[in-house]
Amino acid sequence: MKMKLIGRSFTLLLFTVVLTMIFELHAEEELRPYRLINADKLIINKIEGEYITNLFGNVHFFYGDTEFFSDKAEIFELQKIVRMHGNVKVYEDTLSLHADNVDYFRKNERLFLYGDVLAKETHKDSTIRTFKAVEVEYFRNTREFFAKKNVITYDERENMHGTCGELKYFMNDDYGYLMKKPILSIAKKDTISVSAEKIEYFKDYKKVAATFNVKTFSKEFIMSSDFLLYFADEEKAVYLGEPKFTSDLADAEAIEFRIFFEEQKIKKAILLDSCYVQFSEAKDQSKKSWAIGDLMEFNFEGGNITFCEAKGNVNSYFQQETIKSRNFSANNAQGEHLIIEIDGQNKIKRISMKDKVHGIYKFKHKDW
Repeated sequence: MKMKLIGRSFTLLLFTVVLTMIFELHAEEELRPYRLINADKLIINKIEGEYITNLFGNVHFFYGDTEFFSDKAEIFELQKIVRMHGNVKVYEDTLSLHADNVDYFRKNERLFLYGDVLAKETHKDSTIRTFKAVEVEYFRNTREFFAKKNVITYDERENMHGTCGELKYFMNDDYGYLMKKPILSIAKKDTISVSAEKIEYFKDYKKVAATFNVKTFSKEFIMSSDFLLYFADEEKAVYLGEPKFTSDLADAEAIEFRIFFEEQKIKKAILLDSCYVQFSEAKDQSKKSWAIGDLMEFNFEGGNITFCEAKGNVNSYFQQETIKSRNFSANNAQGEHLIIEIDGQNKIKRISMKDKVHGIYKFKHKDW
């Protein structure tokens, strides 16, 4: 009888020990929501009720659905903070983050990356969008991405390059903007670049908006304005706010410019309201010819104007210098409809003025 009691007591004690171990293991898992895959060395300290896990060498773990790699990591388990140092890599869905250092705040799902940061987003078509910066903040729940200091961004699909001092990207909305001396460039042979105080992009750069002190520049021209809207599908740019166009052969002003591009070269330009253009036939000549109108349209080939049409309250002056095949001429004419045709050498082939025409015409033969 006594042996039976001892046996029952031992069984009860063993059951209690096992149950206690199960509860402790469960509590340990609750306390540590991360899953450690590898570390060369692990040290756990308890300081003022806080468990601090130090991981060294080839560190690899999951915290929730996010995967982390680093040379060293400190995990503050109650505060749910992880500090990682050395060759840090973070992988989450279509986003990968690399940096010298990363602090992860689990409670508000905030990642703070600093020191040689590279972020890469992979699109559905396998093309990538990258961001380089000194500092980056990424909020996992809202998928908001903020980059600071020497920011460089690149979009492979749209072939866009950007630089700035500060960038914000709202991934769920596919909307972002560049500030602090931003420059956005189309990275092809004949590059067109835009600078402004602020540049916004929408839907994979399908629309770009630039505001205040806007400059668009290429090898062939410089365009300045207060506001720019660019529509990628139409390759169309709309300039507002005292827009001005400058090139070696022509200068222009109007209330609004609409410029259409083809392979980063101007194909057509439409000027609306209070249009003024002055131009020359050669780069080394002063721009003595000019035209004014309510609406003007220009066609371009290879960066040169081949056709000009002006409508409404047209006033014009054209001066053509003497060359072997042509005598000097100058004419000042007014009308309602002006057409100018220009050859491949930037020489005027034909001038036609219609409706309510009047003016003064001067000619000088080269032998006079």
